[in-house]
Amino acid sequence: MTSTFDTLAATRREFLASSASGLGGVALASLLSSDSPAAITPPHFAPTAKRCIFFFMAGGPSHVDLFDPKPILNNRDGQKMPDSILGATEFAFIKRDKAVLKGSPAKFSKRGDCGIEYSNMIKQIGNRADDIALIRTVHGEQFNHHPGQLLLSCGKAELGRPSIGAWLTYG
Repeated sequence: MTSTFDTLAATRREFLASSASGLGGVALASLLSSDSPAAITPPHFAPTAKRCIFFFMAGGPSHVDLFDPKPILNNRDGQKMPDSILGATEFAFIKRDKAVLKGSPAKFSKRGDCGIEYSNMIKQIGNRADDIALIRTVHGEQFNHHPGQLLLSCGKAELGRPSIGAWLTYG
């Protein structure tokens, strides 16, 4: 009778064969890396940014109230939630017969020379509009906050992925 350890244990010949192909693959990748279109190349010009500050305000006011005006949502404030949004999914905290759309109470105005809209709730940040890169293109299919937070910081909505901070720190 063979044990699990005997089945999983590699012979010396198997180990050397698999190691050699692994090392060969690494060597080949190294040789071909300079020809790759994805190879690391120096920038076309010296970067001007010296620092990057990433605001992640979990528990703070909603992005819809601070950075992301939704005029159509505000126009439909108080109306019944459309079935096209709810679909056939059952949600723990949303009752279909009582679900209504909720617009933002914040007022938005164009700020800086760039004219980007910021909430009047954060006038100090809006005053720096020309110095800030505001990203409004992140989109996810997740309905709950936590998977969306993972998507924002890790690029995937699952646990166990490195965050943007890890990539910036460790490469």
